[in-house]
Amino acid sequence: MSRKKMAILSVGLLVVAGVIVQAVWRPFGHRKAMENGAIVLDIHHPDAVIDSEALARLPRDIVRVPLLRDVLTQDFVDYYETSTTRLSAEGALRRLAFEHQLDWRDELLRRVFDEPAHVLLWRSPDGRLGYWLMSIHRNGLAKLLQGLGNVAASDAQLSQVAKLPGDVPVYALKLAVGRTLLFAAKDDRLVVLSAPGVLLDEKGALLGERADAVAGMLTSGRDDAARAYRLDASGDTGTDAVKGHRLVVSANYLSFGYQAFFSGIDALRFDFATNGNVAATWKTWALIDPARLPLQWNSADLWHVLPVNPAACASLPADWSEASALLGKVIDDGAQGAAAIGEQLQGPAAVCWYAKSTLLAPVFVARVKPLDAAASTALKNALGKTFSNTIGAYEAKAAPVDGMSSGYRRLPVSMHQQGTDVTVWQRPVSARSGTALASKASFAAQLSAERYFPVTLALAHGYLIFSPDGRLVDDTLAVLGKRYPALADTLAPQRLPRTILTLTPSSAAALIEREAGAALPPDQEAVFRNASRTHLVPKLHALAHYPPVSLTLPRDLPGSTGWVPVEWWFERAQSGANAADGAADNVPGALGPDLSGSDGLQAPADQPGAEDN
Repeated sequence: MSRKKMAILSVGLLVVAGVIVQAVWRPFGHRKAMENGAIVLDIHHPDAVIDSEALARLPRDIVRVPLLRDVLTQDFVDYYETSTTRLSAEGALRRLAFEHQLDWRDELLRRVFDEPAHVLLWRSPDGRLGYWLMSIHRNGLAKLLQGLGNVAASDAQLSQVAKLPGDVPVYALKLAVGRTLLFAAKDDRLVVLSAPGVLLDEKGALLGERADAVAGMLTSGRDDAARAYRLDASGDTGTDAVKGHRLVVSANYLSFGYQAFFSGIDALRFDFATNGNVAATWKTWALIDPARLPLQWNSADLWHVLPVNPAACASLPADWSEASALLGKVIDDGAQGAAAIGEQLQGPAAVCWYAKSTLLAPVFVARVKPLDAAASTALKNALGKTFSNTIGAYEAKAAPVDGMSSGYRRLPVSMHQQGTDVTVWQRPVSARSGTALASKASFAAQLSAERYFPVTLALAHGYLIFSPDGRLVDDTLAVLGKRYPALADTLAPQRLPRTILTLTPSSAAALIEREAGAALPPDQEAVFRNASRTHLVPKLHALAHYPPVSLTLPRDLPGSTGWVPVEWWFERAQSGANAADGAADNVPGALGPDLSGSDGLQAPADQPGAEDN
């Protein structure tokens, strides 16, 4: 290449590099104190609320629960002290105090961060509670903020960006590229926002409804979160009224938006109260709307159907009309076909994970209404058609259907009767994370991966059973056939109707350990795998030593929407078919005897689909 061509090429590369630097880093761009764009959220109904006497003490108080103390690490306890947002904000304030000669002592800064706080949180696009608003009440706050307006006029990191109603200035504190906090203060109250888009639109103008809400917090310290979560019924609406900590999380957030399967539950609440640092307890509450609970959320029948020793089981107070609407969007027959199934289901459903399977393959069980012969036949037809329509993925190696060489190929659905009242549908679906080995299947040549899911649906004895792992359906059918013990055999009979969740730590630990190992293959994730062995596995082994735990609601639910206590029960040794009802309640930490070992029960050897994973 000639020198002239090399020079032209070099200049061209420099120009390209300059364009890239300017586009990514923008060193010559106009300096902005904040990122643009309003954030979508409901200022009156946050996804979570935290009220605390001191946020810095919250992680340490959480690990007072023995089970959590053995599972969580010191990093969790120190998280608030070492979080990047806090450290960046604290460092920025110290710099401002030093450069502008402000009388902000470290003790004053520490007290501001550790004061009673009221925090509202909303989900961000990645699913985390990434957006928040924090309200702090501090009598000495005026001294901290004295002269802040003069500083903002001449500082590159701090600027005034808006004014709230009442002529209250709003400041932006730039912590890093793409990371800016907003805050506003009035008298002895301070409000901090995690991002400009919580309060400002893309042009930097105030969002009217949110600006009014923030102004109201600065004036009275109140907001609509207490009313949204029925916390104002007892007059306990402010941060000052909370002694200890109070955490509220919406059921919509916990259910990842699938609220149709959690009708009647609006939120969960966790209260921590101290009594002179002698008797400190966590209490659990659920915000229940009994009018929307199917069959008053009686789950006793479900626990009699599900196999024993689950890693975790939960009762779901499903709204079958809403669930049918979801189904109607993915099947050919639409709403009419979905209604033909949904209208025949009643009461709550249940979902369970077992150590023998994977996190991707729980088993679901729902009750079917009593049906005559004609209605039962119609339901079977609807289920078979829906299963064939919705279950399955394209199989490149699958044999052509009906002599057709093209089209969307899937493996065929098999249907068989097990007696007069049991119908089972199954379709293999190739997947790298499947629960069965393709090499052991008679149709291995048609599978597109080394593993597959034997996706199975069964209608049996008045129950609808579904799982991506056919073995769990087989075990459930064995329970219905009295050939395998039921989960109800290990729970106290008087608590069965109101039990909403049960967890077997030994099974859960085994499941999580195996799933973590599968997700971190040694030839691809050696570093993370070693970290898992060093930090995660010992914690799981500690978890496995705890006895099974169940959560129950009170026997009598309120007549209208309100908070009801959730009791924690640690199951004691089984002396036969039924559990002894002598466990510690209310306090998750007052443990009974250690019964975390395996009960030694295995899946029935004569059940199909019990091949090794």
